[in-house]
Amino acid sequence: GSLALHKSVRYNVRILCLNGRVLLVRPKLSLADDGNYREGRWFVPWCESRGIEELVLPDFVQHAAGGQRTVPIGFAALEFDDASAGAETCEELFTPDAPHIALALDGVEVIANGSGSHHELRKLDRRLQLLRSATAKAGGVYLYANQQGCDGGRCYYDGCALVVVNGEVVAQGT
Repeated sequence: GSLALHKSVRYNVRILCLNGRVLLVRPKLSLADDGNYREGRWFVPWCESRGIEELVLPDFVQHAAGGQRTVPIGFAALEFDDASAGAETCEELFTPDAPHIALALDGVEVIANGSGSHHELRKLDRRLQLLRSATAKAGGVYLYANQQGCDGGRCYYDGCALVVVNGEVVAQGT
């Protein structure tokens, strides 16, 4: 995740880029506020009903993106010539109304999740169940990458990169 300041509010976001351009800033819809996490202290969840808005990029990002001044911010998917792609972030996978459901029902074929999920016994089993389920009913591809290593304090992130296609794990790494 990254930080985006929009209308004086801090959001935990995924920034989707291609060929030096920022295509979409996708804020989290659900924050992690249990166990080890207290995201609500720092961020506000995006309300889906807000739709898509225009975010003015910070000066340093405008410079890095070749002068691009604004980008869409909100819950959306990207359409390419041969596929569509969407994103959810970490905690959203574990929620009852996970964003991948709406994305799949809208025809999105590829969903990517960059996660910071700490290690717990048998948590990988739970992740696998959720990831298989995410594509088993509506089809599609789910790309999952979890942070690996220690946070310098009390948490260990166990990694685990996965590719799930139509409910089946086709690739798994550490």
